[in-house]
Amino acid sequence: MKTANRIIMIAAGLIFIVAAILKTHQLLTEPIISKGFWESWEFFVIQIPLELGLGIWLISGLFKKPVWLISVFAFVAFIVITLYKALMGFESCGCFGVVTVNPWLTVAAIDLPFLLLLLIFRPKGEKLLPPPWPSAKHFWGVAIPTFILLTAIVPVLIFNKPPDKTDKYEVVKPEEWTGQAPSEKKEWPLLQYIDIAQSLRSNIAVVLLYRADCEDCHEAIPFYDQMARGMTGETSVRFAFVEIPPYGQETDDIIPDDTPCLRGKLDSKKEWFNIETPLVVVIMNGSVVKFWQGQSPPLDEIMNTVFSDGQ
Repeated sequence: MKTANRIIMIAAGLIFIVAAILKTHQLLTEPIISKGFWESWEFFVIQIPLELGLGIWLISGLFKKPVWLISVFAFVAFIVITLYKALMGFESCGCFGVVTVNPWLTVAAIDLPFLLLLLIFRPKGEKLLPPPWPSAKHFWGVAIPTFILLTAIVPVLIFNKPPDKTDKYEVVKPEEWTGQAPSEKKEWPLLQYIDIAQSLRSNIAVVLLYRADCEDCHEAIPFYDQMARGMTGETSVRFAFVEIPPYGQETDDIIPDDTPCLRGKLDSKKEWFNIETPLVVVIMNGSVVKFWQGQSPPLDEIMNTVFSDGQ
């Protein structure tokens, strides 16, 4: 029983340490786009040292009963949070940084099995609080390096926040596209990464940015196709579909071959963060007039923008 408990606690400790290392890599190499506190940069900064410290504690064998109890509560919390993400349709549990793991798989293969094993092979005969105390050599040999490591890692996480824009990725900030004075209007930043940009830089363009796996986009595309067909005589207004990578085949049957809408793609050499699709953008002479993110606005709202603000 004691051997099984020791093996399980070491394995659980390794899980915590690996998760902390992968989260650290993510935090230092790419931006964290917050969808609430549990996915925020601030929570990562708090969570990483706690996970790393708990993992080291589990492996060290010090104070087995309290660390076992804390680990049980931790796995219960993981199950609740991961189940929530699974039910909400998240692609990844977020437990292992940039490594994508389906939330259902995480619950079934990691969280629930470890919780059950910890409950079955609990540290029998161990007291919650000392005495007996561990040997001073063992305790300080673990405590001092761990304290130094955790004290050093927190400032690194806080002060090495990655930039919002690099050659490999970019955090898209639609709120910065509008609000400038007419004399300060700038070109829509994404135009330099769209292959049909030259066709969109003059007059008025209504651009729908979509992802192949976006169900709301699948519903919006026919709507914009029909809108474009209804305005074929209005030469000053163009409609365009722009696909966001990773590209897919899901929309090939939805966009008609004879659509009057322009078709283009956003550069796949970059990873694009913070684009909630469908993203509808009205631009005039290359500058953004108005945008709608994560929704398909009604026809009259688009037309009011095109013919009131756009002209």
